[in-house]
Amino acid sequence: MMKSLILIGCLFVTGLAAPFMEPTVTMASMAYTRVSVEAIDTAAPSLTFKTTEGQVWTLPAVSADLLRGLQKGDTCSLEIDLENRVTKIVKVDSVSP
Repeated sequence: MMKSLILIGCLFVTGLAAPFMEPTVTMASMAYTRVSVEAIDTAAPSLTFKTTEGQVWTLPAVSADLLRGLQKGDTCSLEIDLENRVTKIVKVDSVSP
């Protein structure tokens, strides 16, 4: 019994027990700043937007309420969760040069 406890202790100290432990889940997201709204689909619900690099993406939104008040051409910042869903939209005021 004592040998088993010493062995388990050694596994934890050396990090070899890591494969036997359940990984922790972390909530991470990605943010896009200054994207241009290309299309809004409240039925899906989904948002199509263009990044400053010129990439066009269509991603589902967590709810249709999130898309209310958006129009094509709006400039926004977006947060996207690990399941590639838009979770937050903040309109950015356009400043004329």
